[in-house]
Amino acid sequence: MSHATTWKEAAILENARYHTFFNLAMFLAVLTGIEIVIIFLPWASWLVMSMLVVLSVIKFFAVILWFMHLIYDKITLFWLFLTGMVLATGTMIALVALFSVDNVDFGSIAAVGQYAVTALA
Repeated sequence: MSHATTWKEAAILENARYHTFFNLAMFLAVLTGIEIVIIFLPWASWLVMSMLVVLSVIKFFAVILWFMHLIYDKITLFWLFLTGMVLATGTMIALVALFSVDNVDFGSIAAVGQYAVTALA
């Protein structure tokens, strides 16, 4: 990133930065509008969900790269951030799969609850 030497150059750089953020905000608004339209289209649910996930990933990376200023940092910081996000996403998916309703044995939960009630009485 270059540094301005005069106030005119600084004003030009700040103006360019403002327009970059404004254009990004408009891009994100358009993507959000596309997501809202996609929700109401009579398409297969797997297609709608796939398109929403792809658009959300694009929006996510746009926000972290520009608004969190990762685009101006070293690439190592980006990879560290991405590694943490991948680990967090994997953990979330594992926990959702582990504790999904299909995997819970409600009979044993009820038996343990009944045992606790009789043991305390």
